[in-house]
Parts: sequence; C-alpha cells; structure tokens
Amino acid sequence: MNFKDAKNKSIRKRVLGATIIIPAFISCGISFLKMIYFRLDDGSQLGSAIARPFKELIGLIHQNTPYLGFFWKNSPVPDHLNLPDLQNLYFLATYLLIFIGFALYASGAKLSSRLAKISEKIENQRIEESIKGAGARSREDIERSTEIPSNSIFSQIHQLYLAPVVTGLIGALLIKILGV
Repeated sequence: MNFKDAKNKSIRKRVLGATIIIPAFISCGISFLKMIYFRLDDGSQLGSAIARPFKELIGLIHQNTPYLGFFWKNSPVPDHLNLPDLQNLYFLATYLLIFIGFALYASGAKLSSRLAKISEKIENQRIEESIKGAGARSREDIERSTEIPSNSIFSQIHQLYLAPVVTGLIGALLIKILGV
C-alpha cells in the first residue's frame, strides 16, 4: 500500500475504533449500573438499607440521561450468580468490543505515527534531490512510490488478550468486595 492508501487506512481505523468504543463503553457502564440496581438488594432488611442509596443514585442517573434511552432499554443485565445466562454472553460480547475498538484505534494511531515519520523523510528526500538538481521528483511521485507495510490489529496482543482478562479480574474482585 502506498502513502495515500496508508493515510486513508489510518483514518478509517481510528474512526471505526472510536465508533466501536463509545457505544460499547456506554453499554457496559449502563449494564454495570443496571446490575447494581437489580442485584444489590438481597431481600433482607440490611441489604435493602445498603441498596437504597445506590438505587436512588442510579435512578437519578437514569432520569437525567434521557438521550441514552436506547442503552437503558437494550443493555444486558449481567448476573454474576448465574454464569451461563444469555445476558452474561451479551455483556461479554459488548465488553470485548471495547478492546477490539481500542486495538483498532491504536493500530490506526500507530500507522499515523509511522506516516508522520515517513512524511518527514519524504520532505528530507525532496530537499536532497532539489540540491542535486535535475532529477528532482515531486512529493506525489515519492508518496506513490513509497510502500508501507500493513499492520493488523491482531498484533496488539496486550490490548486484545491481556487487558480484557486483567480488567475482568479487577472488576470481579470489586464485585466480590462490594458484595453485589
């Protein structure tokens, strides 16, 4: 792929990554709030007393975010006590989308950084060729002849494989500590 194709690919990856990250992050956040709202109260008097302020806070958040109605209606409510539940699978898929979006965005940003360095080298080459005189090529010619290797989001091992496991363990630990 040449310089212009790589530049377009970099922009597409970053835009696609951001459009995946934002709704997935909002959905996961709302799923967590819904889980706290519906699963915190265990039916005992003490459990109800502990859950009441959290329920009021989550109710206030729900009332003051009417523009997120789609997410409040459709975000799954994970059940940490019943792991094979279908809602948990939907939540896991949404959770993984966050990391896939981050990997796409990081891949686009890495390509953009590489292109900035290549652009500087192209300018240096143009200056050197203009000093030599007769055979100076235009920037477009140099960009067209420059081949840039493609990189994959699957090379982002940390973001796709390690980060979801670590943050999932931290989340599970927090849920255990909170007693949800």
